[in-house]
Amino acid sequence: MRMRSWVAAIALGLFTATAWAGPKEDIQKKTKEAMENYDLMDYAASKKTLEAALAAAKKAKLDKDPVTAKVYLSLGIASFADGDVDGAKAAFAAAVAIDPKIQIDAAYKSPELNKLLDAARAGASTSGGTGDGGGGEPSGSDCTGVKGLQHTIIDTAAGGRALPIEVLVGSDVTSTKLGVFYRAEGATEFSEGKLTKQGECKYTGEIPSSAMKGGLVHYYVAALNENGKAVASRGSSGSPNIIELTAATGGGGGGGSDNEDPISGKKTTKPTPSNGGAVSGGVITGGKPAKIYVQVAGGTGFGYVSGKTEFNNPVENCCIGNSLVVITPELGYHANRQLSIGLAGRIGLPIGANIDGPMGKSSTMAPAVLLRARYALSTNGEGLRVMGQIGGGIIRNTIKLKESQDGMDTDIVGQGPLLLGAGVGYYKRLSGNVAFVGDLSVLGAIAVVDKLGNAPNLGSGIGADLSVGVSVGF
Repeated sequence: MRMRSWVAAIALGLFTATAWAGPKEDIQKKTKEAMENYDLMDYAASKKTLEAALAAAKKAKLDKDPVTAKVYLSLGIASFADGDVDGAKAAFAAAVAIDPKIQIDAAYKSPELNKLLDAARAGASTSGGTGDGGGGEPSGSDCTGVKGLQHTIIDTAAGGRALPIEVLVGSDVTSTKLGVFYRAEGATEFSEGKLTKQGECKYTGEIPSSAMKGGLVHYYVAALNENGKAVASRGSSGSPNIIELTAATGGGGGGGSDNEDPISGKKTTKPTPSNGGAVSGGVITGGKPAKIYVQVAGGTGFGYVSGKTEFNNPVENCCIGNSLVVITPELGYHANRQLSIGLAGRIGLPIGANIDGPMGKSSTMAPAVLLRARYALSTNGEGLRVMGQIGGGIIRNTIKLKESQDGMDTDIVGQGPLLLGAGVGYYKRLSGNVAFVGDLSVLGAIAVVDKLGNAPNLGSGIGADLSVGVSVGF
């Protein structure tokens, strides 16, 4: 009998260990899948998978486990890359609330993300709850003890019954709108619930019974400015709080459909994310991030030239020529969030030559084709980028001749046809898949032949192009 008891105890222990290992492994698997999508710049899919991991953690009672802190941290990284800074802040705050010492993996570290994580740690030491469902008024009738937006996150609630929401808002929060935003299980968009002022700093409302169905409800509370950007919140559309619903009990009042702003008394609309997208399923809609891009830039070029001009005039030593207008169209592919590869055409227009000779009029165009690889220094793909390039073609610059007659003193110098170079640039998303681009491109021209087509006297030299333009993704 004693042996049977030992066997039963061991079997029970193994069963319990397996039961708890299963949910953790599932959460870790979802997190890994999400970050693989992140590496492919599919931030929407990454955030959706991470939300599924959080839901699994909630159901498995692992919402305070370090594995869940890792999910929140990953959600913050994906939200930041998707342009949702408020969502990133909320996710980092949730991560450090579980594991104050959590760190960002080296593969995803950046100064911006480290700064957000440090701010979340600092905020964790000063933020506080106010009781279940938002708590009561602090001592004193003037609410001087309330700072920021205070609301205790609700973890569980009865299904089928309206859920009271209570928020305290300090005088340091300047906003035009305050609301509770919720999404029932299976819903694709957040709905807005009315919050009514009760006293000097207390606001109350509810998530209606119609939304309290299924196994989970996502929600957050936020104070928004006139542009719909959160100035204070507990949770966000990109990193909502999760309520686990217990067995439905029926009853409960309906949800408020009134969109009156409890602060200003004006009618309101649903908040828009800071990056201009629509809120859908807790993520920014608009499909997968663009992989293909078309870019058009324009600018000017200059460089060191040597040898002879196209009309056999000698070039001064240390002579600087210029290609007044340079147009650079480009078709490329985003390999991941930081690396892109493009095929660019360089069309130089050496304007200003006034010499005609036995070979006819001066050249008016300098065509070249370049294969470019760019790498962004920031993990979100924006900001400073470095570039390498190789290609073939002709670079033409106009120069002033040392000895010539007036009206016949500007000639063309051709260089190439092998082109090698590097550069630095700047990339900034403007809206959606449209971005501003700027490049300083340096090209070395190597004269592996002395004539190509209608370009005689090809020489070697080095030049630079400064250009700005627009990139559109598809």
